[in-house]
Amino acid sequence: MVKEVFKPRREVNKVVKKGKPKDVRVGILFPLPYNAASSSLAFHLLYEYINEFQDAIAYRFVYNMEEDEVESLDHSISLRDLDLILMSTSFELDYLNVARILNSLQLLPYQRKRNKPIIVAGGLAATANPFPLSKIADAVVIGEVDEIIGDIVYSVQETNPIKILENIKCVWISMNRDSIVEKCVVENLDRVFHPLKQVYSVDEEPAFGYGLRIELSRGCPYMCPFCLESHVTYPYRFRSYDIVWRIIEKGFEFTPLAKRTIFYSLSFFSIPYVDKLLNKLLDENIQVSIPSLRLEHLTNDRIEIIYKLGQKTLTIAPEVLITSYACRIGKCFDVDKLISIILTAYSIGYNHVKMYLMAGFPKLSVEEEVNALKNFLDKLKKFIKRKKFIELSLNILIPKPWTPFQYLPANYVIKSNDRIKTYKNLIKNYRFASIDAMDPKWGFAQAVIALGNSELSDLIIRCVEEGCSLSKFLNLVSSNTDRLRYVVDGWKKDPPWIKSISMKFNPTYLEYRFKFLT
Repeated sequence: MVKEVFKPRREVNKVVKKGKPKDVRVGILFPLPYNAASSSLAFHLLYEYINEFQDAIAYRFVYNMEEDEVESLDHSISLRDLDLILMSTSFELDYLNVARILNSLQLLPYQRKRNKPIIVAGGLAATANPFPLSKIADAVVIGEVDEIIGDIVYSVQETNPIKILENIKCVWISMNRDSIVEKCVVENLDRVFHPLKQVYSVDEEPAFGYGLRIELSRGCPYMCPFCLESHVTYPYRFRSYDIVWRIIEKGFEFTPLAKRTIFYSLSFFSIPYVDKLLNKLLDENIQVSIPSLRLEHLTNDRIEIIYKLGQKTLTIAPEVLITSYACRIGKCFDVDKLISIILTAYSIGYNHVKMYLMAGFPKLSVEEEVNALKNFLDKLKKFIKRKKFIELSLNILIPKPWTPFQYLPANYVIKSNDRIKTYKNLIKNYRFASIDAMDPKWGFAQAVIALGNSELSDLIIRCVEEGCSLSKFLNLVSSNTDRLRYVVDGWKKDPPWIKSISMKFNPTYLEYRFKFLT
């Protein structure tokens, strides 16, 4: 059983707000450990923004998976005693954790004796496909919550909060799933709230380190066919230079632990002013952390300035090392240029180059994939002498909603098991390379949830009621494929989310691109 504990940290920027008896009590639940949750901008945004509301007070909760404990960070208060719980479900495997937490506290919608706390989920995975949450949450926010947070918070002041939520745009209610819910999109990022008083423990460094986290853009102009986030956050938008610099100037007034910016962007160098911004940061002696980069965006000058700004690992994402296929998935590059980039980073003094690869693309055999990697590494081995300089992060192609690969069955992932072993065996021959590979079982579980329907929601609840583990979940899935036909057969032409959500682009494009790729 999940335990609730009050575990405050020594934090900077923690909100001290006494509140009033009639204030709306809002829980911000991230089913992640503290250091991971504190790396999420949404965690900071919801906490700071809601605590600025009159008649509302926000409390943060994280989940310590090792101890099976929900940690309350702000007050000794139970999730049961709240009016509203805003729940992060950006990753499909989060569903198992949130279902476990809510079930243990008897807070699943069918378990509650009263209508509060109302459970509202949001995040990338939930936006793409809310059906697996239909029995776990009362409502799901489809898209970006920025402009409707207030409406959701104050809905619980009414006698029938669900009725109010039904009338808020972009909110999906399972009982109304026959109607189409249109995704919320912020048209102008300059006009919405960005957290400045970000809260960090002085004793527990967050993932990606200390610093001011800044969201530069949403969406991505490339929309790679395997990428859920670029499709769900479509269209591409970015904050203006002046607003970003104002966030940096004001944010550092509340960021005493490190003079460092941590940027969030799916396509960093697609933002037209980024070179100007990096030079300004260098002039101001501000360090940076930059996300993974597209190869065609990298030049020697950019590689050098990133290093001067304090980043000692260069992260790139070619995904596949066969140029002809890379172009099919929107990642056109020349292998010789990739080698040149790596050697430039090596000569400049980077500690590592981290490189994202993906196994299991249709029409590519394991021999083609691995031979391409072998040829690539063979060209580098006479130049690179540093142990584990190249860090390979090997993911598996996982079919996701609202991407062209959504028509693949979930069990497609299992076929990559032998590929992973072959990659690992190859890397043993290269001292300058290391590999961190996804476990195909976790990838399969992710695919099952990502592509799930309301029947899967019942299965998730059954799993947590019986003491859920990965093996338990997979056993339940394998014994219920008669009910979950998509696991074996795929959704063909009519995935349930297509009929229930408007993602603001024509879904026919997904079908045509799938045919092109397969």
